[in-house]
Amino acid sequence: MKTNNNFHILIVDDEKFNIELAAVYLKEEGYKISFALNAKGALEQAYKKDFQLILLDINMPKVDGFELCSMLKKDKKTKDIPIVFLTAQTDIEYISKAFEVGGVDYLSKPFNSVELKARVKTHLKNVAYLEEIKEKQSKLAQLSITDSFTKLSNSLYFDAQMNAYKKREENFWFLSIHIDRFDKLNKIYGFSNANKIIKTFAKLLKTIVYSNATIARLNGVHFGVLLKEYEKEEIQKLYEKIALALLKEKKIAKLITFSAVLYHVSDTQKTTETLYKEVFNSLETLQEKREKYIFIH
Repeated sequence: MKTNNNFHILIVDDEKFNIELAAVYLKEEGYKISFALNAKGALEQAYKKDFQLILLDINMPKVDGFELCSMLKKDKKTKDIPIVFLTAQTDIEYISKAFEVGGVDYLSKPFNSVELKARVKTHLKNVAYLEEIKEKQSKLAQLSITDSFTKLSNSLYFDAQMNAYKKREENFWFLSIHIDRFDKLNKIYGFSNANKIIKTFAKLLKTIVYSNATIARLNGVHFGVLLKEYEKEEIQKLYEKIALALLKEKKIAKLITFSAVLYHVSDTQKTTETLYKEVFNSLETLQEKREKYIFIH
């Protein structure tokens, strides 16, 4: 949970006295304070810094508070910052317009310390609560596309990324990587040790494969890699890097080998099911011929 000194408030008012007064009250609570005397200064600061709340005077020369609020709400970086208007006007039309342009609250001038602190505290609590919800949603979203065992992407996310390539009608590489004769390892070394081998191999893939790729555990000991358009020679090099890295992995180098289907997908009209079927058929062919990899074009 954020403490008060984690919150940064921007006070915008063309009267320095009002800024100084509000700043004195809010600094007593430990908030960080910045200020601006006009819309130009406010925009410059809002784009450079991260604010959790803006206290905004309505009656300012050239660009008033209503106009400035509208500008801030149209910008991606600043649209979610809550804005509390400061005004000496008590006319209902003024108050209504403050909410219409995107304000969340208003304070009548001259404001007192108790009311100012209470309103600010309430809105910053809301900010902290919304940030907490977003963080939890982000974690849940990440969990939904992650294989909990290896921490790679899962098959659902892999298929979604594959479909995205096809929808954009972009050629791509589908690398299917399968650990050979794993059932035998399971029997010899036991379930727990066999699982450690899977995790180590997954970590190896994540280390070697390009950062712009999607790497997933599709099922069991079958892994998938999606890559954008590369020359065949580049994919050959990547395969060799993985093979070399495995040889250097002392814990598992003598225990496992892997087979790989390096599929260059140029027919984006093929269904995902068809692509998988072709890959699995090719894996069977590899095992029959006792070869380590094969290209499909």
